[in-house]
Amino acid sequence: MKYWWLVAVGAATVAFGAAVLAWPHATLRLLGILAGLWLLLIGLLRIAGALRAAGPSQRAGVQRVVDGFFGVLLVVLAIASLGSARAGVLTVSALIGLAWLIIGFGAVLLGVAATGRTRAWLCGLGGVAILLGLAFVTWPGLSLRVLVLLTGISAVALGAAEITIAVQARRRA
Repeated sequence: MKYWWLVAVGAATVAFGAAVLAWPHATLRLLGILAGLWLLLIGLLRIAGALRAAGPSQRAGVQRVVDGFFGVLLVVLAIASLGSARAGVLTVSALIGLAWLIIGFGAVLLGVAATGRTRAWLCGLGGVAILLGLAFVTWPGLSLRVLVLLTGISAVALGAAEITIAVQARRRA
């Protein structure tokens, strides 16, 4: 995966989160539109990544198919989000919930492999992330103010993490 692609995805995610935080009193419609635009951009970036020249390995071909599939799926979700503010908010809530769940399970797995205080911290933070993910997935109708705040913060954090990973990958290459 090219580092520029992850930087672009991270920058789009940070921009989405910053826009949500900049307008905390925004209406549900604005959040749905922002979600739709964000999903559209991420989907188009995935599709563009899938269409780029790949290496000769079979794994590269599979990755292109998966990238293309998820890109198309994200574009479809974007169209639904732009058509209905409620669908946009529910989509963002589900995506954020899934992201928190993945982050949480990853932290718990790292914690199990760690020792000492690191184990406790990773397992504790992973547990909190899992609870946040479950809250987003099971209660998508949380108050708009809380949803907007958590959406903005988590999008900025997730985007910053993606950019950091891309920069580190670039330095290693």
